Amino acid sequence: MLAALALWACQPEIGDSCANAADCSQTADRTCDTTLPGGYCTEFGCSGDTCPSEAACIGYQGVVSTALECADLQARPRLLRTVCMRTCRRDSDCRGGYVCVDMGQPNSWGAQLLDSSGSGRVCSLPPPPPAEGESEVCGPSAPLMVPPPELPELDAGTGDAQ
Repeated sequence: MLAALALWACQPEIGDSCANAADCSQTADRTCDTTLPGGYCTEFGCSGDTCPSEAACIGYQGVVSTALECADLQARPRLLRTVCMRTCRRDSDCRGGYVCVDMGQPNSWGAQLLDSSGSGRVCSLPPPPPAEGESEVCGPSAPLMVPPPELPELDAGTGDAQ
């Protein structure tokens, strides 16, 4: 029993670095997201209030576009991907390369807090820089003006191109 308690006490937490799923859990209840720098111990497929106490459930890809003009056109989040993310109060609560981001507020990823309580602040990669320029994806746009192709001149007497 003492060995089981010691194993449980040493279990990595959500947000810890990893190289594979075994680094995050011996019981397969957590996995390693190797798409993030240094790996990120997490649980995929969470729903509101189901993550361990050190984490919050965050939904990504819940919107097709973060452009404000697209808000009215977005349907139900069929592409939603949910993950447990390490909660934090400030950047120093996160490991190197990660910052404390409030996913409960509008953000660059269009991510959303799915838990019913908590601040929504989680250890994440720094937000990407804002997009530059204008996007007419969801708004009215000018018609596409394509110049007509240049046609060869025809000789009226022979019908051959010159």
